[in-house]
Amino acid sequence: MLLSRTPSGLAAEHLFYQEILVYVEGHTDIPFYNEVLQNYNCRIISKKGKAECEKFAMLLEQGNYSYVVILDGDYEVLERTRSQHQRIVWLHRHSCENYLIEEKPIEKFRHYRAPLEDSLERLPSSFKEIVEDTELNFKELLVLDVAHQRAKTGYQVFPKAPDQFFAGPKTTDFQDSRIQEQYDKAALDIDEQSIENARTLVQDFLKGHRFIDLLPGHFAFGIIKRWITYTVNVRQRILEEDIRVFLSTEVWRSVKTRDHNSLKRRLRRAVREAEHIRQASSGQAQSNAGS
Repeated sequence: MLLSRTPSGLAAEHLFYQEILVYVEGHTDIPFYNEVLQNYNCRIISKKGKAECEKFAMLLEQGNYSYVVILDGDYEVLERTRSQHQRIVWLHRHSCENYLIEEKPIEKFRHYRAPLEDSLERLPSSFKEIVEDTELNFKELLVLDVAHQRAKTGYQVFPKAPDQFFAGPKTTDFQDSRIQEQYDKAALDIDEQSIENARTLVQDFLKGHRFIDLLPGHFAFGIIKRWITYTVNVRQRILEEDIRVFLSTEVWRSVKTRDHNSLKRRLRRAVREAEHIRQASSGQAQSNAGS
C-alpha cells in the first residue's frame, strides 16, 4: 500500500483518523501507554520495532505533522541528549517494561493472585533481593552488550528471554556457569578499550538509576515474570499478558519516580500539542476554502 511504502504516505497516515495517533514500537507496549493517555483523544498504533518508529520520527522532524512518536531509550540513554522535538518522546529507561518493574505494583499483583492459605514467603528472595541479584549476575554481560552495540558489531549478548540462565526449570536461581559461558563468547570479538568505555557509561548511568532500568526490557521483564510465577503458588498458569496489564494500570497509580512523572508529563503534553496543531491546520484549511 502507498501508505506503507512512501515517506509522504507514512506522514499522511494520521490524516485518516479522528484521534491523534501515537506510534509505539510494539503491541505489548500498548497497555502501558493506554493507561496514562486514557482520557485523551488519541489512538496508540504499534509498529514493527524501533526502526519503523524512527522513520515516523524523522518525518516528524521534517514536517509539522499532528502525531506523536514514542521511542525506547535502549542504550542511547547512556549518551544521547534529550529530543528537541516535543512530539518525539524518548524513554529515560531502556524500554517501557523497565517502567513496570517497581516494587509496589508487583507486590500488589502477588497478593492479588495468591490464595488466602498460601504463603508469599515460600522463597527467601524479596523484590529487592531479586533486583540486586540480577545486577550482580548480569552487570558484566550488560557492559559487553553496550560495547558491542556502540562498536556496531551486530553481536547480541542478551537473548530475548532469560530462561537459559536459570539453574533449573522451576527456580529463580541463576546458573553461574551459563552466564560465564555467555560472557566468554561475547568477550571474544570486542577490544578491551571498548569494554572500558562502555563500563564508564554504565557506571555514570547507575549514579541516577537502578541497574534493572538499563537491562534490555524483555529480558528484565522475563526475570521478574519468573520470580512472580514461582513466589505465588497458584494452580492456574499466570500469563505474561495478565502481569503486563495489571502492572501497566497499577504502576501509574502507585509509583511516582522522576522517570514516571517525566514520562507522563511529556506524553500528555505531546498529545495536547498534536491536537492543537491539528485544530490550527483545520482552521486554516477552512479559512482558505472560504476565501
